[in-house]
Amino acid sequence: MRHILDIKDLSKEEIEWIIKRALQLKAQKKIQKTLDEKYVLTAFFEPSTRTKISFQKAAMTLGAAVIDFTPESSSLQKGETDLDTILTLDAMEFDAFVIRIRRNNAPAEFSKYLKVPVINAGDGTNEHPTQALLDAVTIYESFGTLKLNVAVVGDINHSRVARSLTELLNKFDATVRFCGPKDFVPTNFDGVELITNDLKEAIEDADVIYALRVQKERLEKSYENIDEFFTKMQINSNTMKMAPRHAVLMHPGPFNRNIEVSDEIVYSERSKILEQVKNGLYSRMAVLELAMGVSNLESVQSRQLTMARL
Repeated sequence: MRHILDIKDLSKEEIEWIIKRALQLKAQKKIQKTLDEKYVLTAFFEPSTRTKISFQKAAMTLGAAVIDFTPESSSLQKGETDLDTILTLDAMEFDAFVIRIRRNNAPAEFSKYLKVPVINAGDGTNEHPTQALLDAVTIYESFGTLKLNVAVVGDINHSRVARSLTELLNKFDATVRFCGPKDFVPTNFDGVELITNDLKEAIEDADVIYALRVQKERLEKSYENIDEFFTKMQINSNTMKMAPRHAVLMHPGPFNRNIEVSDEIVYSERSKILEQVKNGLYSRMAVLELAMGVSNLESVQSRQLTMARL
């Protein structure tokens, strides 16, 4: 077994395997119950739709029983710490924990106490490894490679998604650019070729335009007139014309219609947003298998499921 806490800890070979395994699962008509008689706990200390439901369905599709921990009806409301809560749940003998929490590095802290896999489903502004993995599956499925130009646009300073995706793409020699309003982008970031406030500069030769959610409250603090944001930064049918015709739009969700992305582009032919959601299910199946040790690199190689270098 192994913990899945951040992209940095995953080898390139492991990421390649997850991509290949996810696409293999997606193509299968009948999926083997590789997690039969296993118990998976989903502990989401903050709201989630896509990540939580896809992890639960992924585990159940593979045959596991899923128990959902709900913080609002737990002893957390009586002052119990999140660590004591996790240790209490661990005493009930689960086979894996899937955890989302607002506190940075909390899943890594919990993993030091648990003898079963901890899978980070998003911690604060730190990491979201399985989002990056499903994004990699979607990009590879679309282009057959990850060595591409990827422009990440929006509120990068507050995005765990941007961090994890950049770390993953760097392992495959992709070119990553950040673009957003002045207050929303860092001054520097390891592995990022360009950081700009100019949308055209960021996307003019991009293969993937990856939009991030922007909170209206933060926009109002940065702009006296937020219409300026829509003119300069919104991804819409006009701004998509700045990019090559083959470029695709991605977004981790949830998105704000007509804020960072416009109505007419959200589910357009160039959008991969719903395909990301679909690939999230199969990617998380592969992650669960790898974390819980029911499929490892050696067994995959013996079944000739490994892929050529991406």
